[in-house]
Amino acid sequence: MVNFKSLKKPLLSQEVENQLKKSITDRTFKPGEKLPTELELCEQFQVSRVTIREALKSLKKTGLILTKRGMNAGAYVCELNADAITESFHNLIQMGKVDYDHLIEVRLYLEPATARSVAIHATENTIGSLDRLLDQAEKILLTSCRKARLLNVSFHCEVAKMASNPIVHFITESVTHAYSEFLIEKTKKELDHKGVQILIDQHRGIVDALRQRDPDMAYELTRLHLENARAMYKLLVRTTDD
Repeated sequence: MVNFKSLKKPLLSQEVENQLKKSITDRTFKPGEKLPTELELCEQFQVSRVTIREALKSLKKTGLILTKRGMNAGAYVCELNADAITESFHNLIQMGKVDYDHLIEVRLYLEPATARSVAIHATENTIGSLDRLLDQAEKILLTSCRKARLLNVSFHCEVAKMASNPIVHFITESVTHAYSEFLIEKTKKELDHKGVQILIDQHRGIVDALRQRDPDMAYELTRLHLENARAMYKLLVRTTDD
């Protein structure tokens, strides 16, 4: 006699999640649109409010929806971003599966090649947006070193966005933020205004290479900048640990 494995029905919340997810991915509900209320979903799915909340909680965790309170309270479809990927990297770091050498190594693989591509295809208008970002970082640097560093880090994400490849953009954004947020907090007392200005100036050199449409220079300056940042942060982190 053949022994078959027992079949277990999936959790009702999983079934609700799957249907809601499909309605989002097939754009029945578009980014910015509000999902039906919990009560309406309970009536449509014929399940409890607890089940609906579990499904919504899972969708929120994956970055597909966000919840608002107040006058416009409810669940809204998100414009997809790299937040869920970034959170995964943070978890891997906290679990000891990934360290900062791994992250900077990935950036060295990816970002110089991205800069090379952008140097060939970018427009003057998009390059000008990088100038404005760095101008803003320098202005903020006068009052807040930390805020200037956070804004300066976004330079790498903006260059990646100019590559017009969402995979490159999302990976760069998630890895860069996972790498930078810890280091900025860890070295907030060790890196002064002068050190931040050096990083901004290195970014300006990359912008010049992009404006000159020099892919090899853009590649090399990006590589050198990341190598310098790795050496600098290694020294600063070692100082904080002493």
